[in-house]
Amino acid sequence: MTAPYLAKLNAEQRRAVEHGSATPDDASPLLIIAGAGSGKTNTLAHRVAHLIVEGVDPRRMMLLTFSRRAAAEMQRRVARIAALALGDKAGLMTDALSWSGTFHAIGARLLREYALDIGLSTTFTIHDREDSADLMNLVRHDLGFSNTDKRFPMKGTCLSIYSRVVNAQAPLAEILGSFFPWCAEWEAELTAAGVPASPVRDVGEAFDHEQTRALGILQQLGEGTTVSPPLTIDGERLRHRTPPPKLGDYDE
Repeated sequence: MTAPYLAKLNAEQRRAVEHGSATPDDASPLLIIAGAGSGKTNTLAHRVAHLIVEGVDPRRMMLLTFSRRAAAEMQRRVARIAALALGDKAGLMTDALSWSGTFHAIGARLLREYALDIGLSTTFTIHDREDSADLMNLVRHDLGFSNTDKRFPMKGTCLSIYSRVVNAQAPLAEILGSFFPWCAEWEAELTAAGVPASPVRDVGEAFDHEQTRALGILQQLGEGTTVSPPLTIDGERLRHRTPPPKLGDYDE
């Protein structure tokens, strides 16, 4: 018999919500691919509420999405659905869902909490792409590259070059030759402006908002591996403190 709080779900949605209900801690990962308007957010909210009803500790759940609005909406839906099943007890349980938010916010929180373990100051600042481009522009201006006879690459191009060098772990000369050949003559100036001439091997050398780098660090943290010599992470401590994500809405 279907629980009343699941009655409005169709068969496929209910199947996703009840996945692994018998042994939620040992349930296999579940990937759901669905189009716009198919009820992804509603299904995910019901999944969280169902796990809470089944006795899973909400402090051991991680609920992620892309925007703050979507994260807040999912939390409201979880609270509403849980209230149908648990009544007055629901508020206490849903309030304990502390690892709920956007991918960026939760990622920043983890980096902040474990900053010292990966060679960062706890007061580090994360710049978005526009912030980084503006800083790059200040540097190119201070070095006089904005007043050259031949036009020096604009701030957005400089940032793109920097990002590709860091993320591809390739030498600047190689990146320029393959992807930015019209900028090859400015290799020395780009190096002076802060673009590394060789791949950055140590997380202590450079840290920016590039998602591939941040996600790589977080994945290695969870596995208890070495991020970049000599920074070794206690993965068991991280797993005990923050479980791997169980729920996420990749809606964009």
